[in-house]
Amino acid sequence: MKFKIIFVFGLLLSATSCNLEIAPFDGITRENLATVPGTLKSATNGTYSLMKDMLPYRGQFDFRSSYARNLYQMLEYPTDNVTLSGTTTDPLFFAATRQHFPAMENSNYVWYVAYKIISLANQNIESVVEGANKDNDYLLGENYFMRAVAQFDLLRLFAKPYSLGKDNLGIPLRLVSSSPDKLARSTVGQCYDQLVSDLLKAATLMANGTSRGVEYASQEAAWALLSRVYLYMEQNDKVIEYATKVIQSTRFQLEPTASYLNLFYSTYTSKESIFVMKHTIQDDKGLAALGSMYLTDGRGWGEVYISQPLRNLMIQNPSDVRYTLIKPQLKSDGVTVETRNNIPKYFITKFSYQDGVVTLSSPHVLRLSEMYLNRAEAYAKKNDNANALADANVIRQRAGLSGAALYTTGNLQGASTVLMAVLQERRLELAYEGHRAMDLYRNKLSMDRNFPGIQPQIVIPFDDPRNIYFIPQDELIVNTLCKQND
Repeated sequence: MKFKIIFVFGLLLSATSCNLEIAPFDGITRENLATVPGTLKSATNGTYSLMKDMLPYRGQFDFRSSYARNLYQMLEYPTDNVTLSGTTTDPLFFAATRQHFPAMENSNYVWYVAYKIISLANQNIESVVEGANKDNDYLLGENYFMRAVAQFDLLRLFAKPYSLGKDNLGIPLRLVSSSPDKLARSTVGQCYDQLVSDLLKAATLMANGTSRGVEYASQEAAWALLSRVYLYMEQNDKVIEYATKVIQSTRFQLEPTASYLNLFYSTYTSKESIFVMKHTIQDDKGLAALGSMYLTDGRGWGEVYISQPLRNLMIQNPSDVRYTLIKPQLKSDGVTVETRNNIPKYFITKFSYQDGVVTLSSPHVLRLSEMYLNRAEAYAKKNDNANALADANVIRQRAGLSGAALYTTGNLQGASTVLMAVLQERRLELAYEGHRAMDLYRNKLSMDRNFPGIQPQIVIPFDDPRNIYFIPQDELIVNTLCKQND
């Protein structure tokens, strides 16, 4: 019993970064966690905190390590959206150059924290008697959602896309707090079925209650993630169903064109945001922030720029409001763009300027524009071209485009098919948010990285083994049943 008390008390302490007033209670155990006023809420908040806090790993703090930073870098840096302008000792280098190895610090850290989130969610789930208390049921739903988020992140990084085979290896599914250390990887199909189960459960449990804000889970957030999971599973009718649920809810609106920058510079106040990893000024990581590699403006490294192909796509329509997120560093003449290693310095400000702080950002996990684009892709795959282009044009019009700049069946803006037009729009709208690699590989499309930068300048097949990361070395040492990726 002493172990349980210490564990839960530590869990409560971990929630303090959510700026909550937490009073420790004597005798808190897993069995009575849900009955002590405020304790389940504080414990649930601890799962969210893990996404932004810098945790000690292997007994040490690394100022570069937070879940949000490592996750978004590992998802985005191996893509054709960004250019790394030089070498660096930061492990992000190995993500950008695809030189993966099992002992990579960032992949080991993400794996460690994701399973910590899963473990805490499991503890909280096991503490609740479903149906006994409405408020506890809502918090129970939040924990099912967070368990799904962490599992989904792991699948995106360490397992092949669902469309490449349901029988491929997924991740170890740890669904109870008593899971043994040695646990084999479930199949991709089993893992995605579990995601669906958790998210449907979460949505049901959060049906009767009030959202605590976009930094916390909600029924609509569960629906939104379901739309993405079903998209990856190629269950197009389900994609349309759940994306439509979110779009037709009264909670969210697309950020107007005139205030588009607010969607990123203040994600937690935008009506478009569904779920964000909220960072306050106390959470600012400075030179270790996610945005610090994309921008230097008195602060930040500014070593990762928009790729030439993506910039070429954006400047086809100079009035596209999304291009205002790109900030060139100009020489003293006010015209010529500075370079680093002959690569033009076009900075990316999508993860900057929250509350006027250069390195502060609360990155999106889910937002309304993705729902239109998820639904557009599903329509395209059902050969419903009219609805697919209509949804894509909603996003294009919000970007400030009109007339001949909109998609029609006779003018796909350079794309070869309606599906490719939708994927092009996803690239423009969701750039740097961790979607690009999966959008290509799950659709069995190659990635062309033949543009200036330190990355290998090659075309990457959709089934290349290095499209996913090695299972972390630390997991393999403890869990001998866990098989390594090829």
